Amino acid sequence: MCIRDSSYIMSSLRNAVKRITHKERSQPRARAHLGFLEKKQDYKKRADNYHKKEDQIKAMQRKASMKNPDEFYFGMHNSQLKDGYSHQKTQEATQRELADRIGPEAVRIMKDQDLTYVRLQKQKDIRKAQRLKESLHLIDGDRETSKKAKHTIYVATKDEADNFDAAEHFDTAPELVDRSFNRPRKSKLRALALKQLGIVADDGDAAVEADPLEKPTVEDLKWQAKMARKVAKKAARARSNAYGEMEARTKRAATMEVAEAHLETEKLVSGKGRKRKIQAAEDGKPAQYKWRRKRKR
Repeated sequence: MCIRDSSYIMSSLRNAVKRITHKERSQPRARAHLGFLEKKQDYKKRADNYHKKEDQIKAMQRKASMKNPDEFYFGMHNSQLKDGYSHQKTQEATQRELADRIGPEAVRIMKDQDLTYVRLQKQKDIRKAQRLKESLHLIDGDRETSKKAKHTIYVATKDEADNFDAAEHFDTAPELVDRSFNRPRKSKLRALALKQLGIVADDGDAAVEADPLEKPTVEDLKWQAKMARKVAKKAARARSNAYGEMEARTKRAATMEVAEAHLETEKLVSGKGRKRKIQAAEDGKPAQYKWRRKRKR
């Protein structure tokens, strides 16, 4: 027969009885605009975080006040200041760590691949910029430095010069006279206008165009002017985009050329042979070295 302690039985019964669920106090409705009601555990986390930061600031102030300006560590050779206050490892130190971890042969292969990629991208940009330059009408050359091109027309008498009409001479719309490129004639503009003025039947038949030999009406002239402005605007946008792409390609090719020079110099410096630096790196260009001549056997 098993006899249990009465205290044990009472504790078991106490756990079996449903207890009151104590809920945390919520934010009152009148203070709901202030947000979440902070509990003690939230305050404890916030206070611990505040005091931790305060202790860190005090420790840094104490360390700065006791710093020796003549203090030296060998790690200073492998670090540099960034933005004047934070230290970081130099690129040479990072590369040495990488060579120690994966081996010098793997590092050499990676650098050769980088050099090949840079050369490939540079050649692609140069070829693309050259094709854009050949396809564009470089009439005004550099738009910022060159002078505007002129078109001189000779006439027989002074009266013809005084009454000269450039639109009639070039057989184009007056809106396109000032353009030195992509200046369509009236016949082309009229063809575009007639295409827009085509009459479509109710039964869905094809558009019926007017006779192009008849005298243009006022409506035709309006359409010619509208199409001239549309063609000029579209051509100017395409030309501007092409010039922008050509300039971007040329600039990136120059950047790739500088990167190629740095990688090539780094590859040569890491090779064999005694050398000395004859010119330090400046203006983004790599340093220049001179190798001792070695007699080949």
